[in-house]
Amino acid sequence: MSLDSVISYLQSYGHWIILIVLFCGIVGIPAPEESFMFLIGVLVAKGHFAFGTSLLYAFFGTFAGMLVSYWIGRKLGLPFIERYGKYIKITPDRWKVVEGRFHRHAQTTVLFGFYLPGLRQLAPYIAGISRYSFYRYVLLSLIGSALWTTTFVSIGYFFGDQIKLKYLPWIAAAALLLFLLTVFRKRFANRI
Repeated sequence: MSLDSVISYLQSYGHWIILIVLFCGIVGIPAPEESFMFLIGVLVAKGHFAFGTSLLYAFFGTFAGMLVSYWIGRKLGLPFIERYGKYIKITPDRWKVVEGRFHRHAQTTVLFGFYLPGLRQLAPYIAGISRYSFYRYVLLSLIGSALWTTTFVSIGYFFGDQIKLKYLPWIAAAALLLFLLTVFRKRFANRI
């Protein structure tokens, strides 16, 4: 999808696209959350959208995704893991390890897991399945959603005047490449 078509959708459907894309990204439907929020910030800087409204929709999309993912994890629960976990190599023993680690680091995971792709999608499900305190989860998700969305929209906003829109796909590709190189470097460093 080209940048022009993304901008066209945003102009046609407004802020609802922001909410939907971020909601989908959090519940696990592939979406480029960080680069999308960066783009939103750039578009705000270029005068296409209002900062506060865009940030609000980004926040609500993210927070709604966190709540729905937690609820799905809570409703499907451990019986789902026991029945279908074998297909993705989650044995009962592995689940106990994951659950134990999650509960030891739950506050950090929910609060700052947004910044790590994959973890932000898995953490809400793990919290729901392991019956982590709903009220604590909601509070941490509120704070984490606000920090994460404000960070990326603001970065796009503050650098938006310095970047031409035609270069955004290249910047996103470079960021993805940097992320992949970091992941591979860590994996291979651990094997040596």
